[in-house]
Amino acid sequence: MKILKLAIISAVVLFGLVFIISSFMPSTVKVSRATDIDAPFDSVRKYLSDIRNWEKWNLYVDTFTNKQYPSATSLTSDQVNISIVSTSDSTIKAEWHQKNTIFTSGYYLVAHDNMTTVQWYFDFKVKWYPWEKFASMVYDQQLGPIMEKSLARLKEQGLR
Repeated sequence: MKILKLAIISAVVLFGLVFIISSFMPSTVKVSRATDIDAPFDSVRKYLSDIRNWEKWNLYVDTFTNKQYPSATSLTSDQVNISIVSTSDSTIKAEWHQKNTIFTSGYYLVAHDNMTTVQWYFDFKVKWYPWEKFASMVYDQQLGPIMEKSLARLKEQGLR
């Protein structure tokens, strides 16, 4: 009986400690990568604003099956539905609906010296659950390399 009581108290204390540590972790995670493209600002913005172009360079979109493009601002597939929800002079924002999860992605564009800097980001809102917050610590290592390869492919598109 003493061992059972010790085990229960230890489990409660351990869970409480993990919960307290996770409460100091942010509920929003942003993964971001950027690259410079040797192309005019308007060409890059127009290219990124049409979601049908994404499968030419975006490794995530390239892997989706049964892709359909109801419009230039939306994509549906078996894995995810993506919609461009807003555009401005220097930003493009998209929502990704995957199963029961919604997260945002977007591009910040900056023009300088006949080049365009493209910053691509993903924003994730995680729940208060400790396991979700701890899992979010690896998002950068999971998404970052694929984002870098995708941006390298975007540079190779020869936008003019």
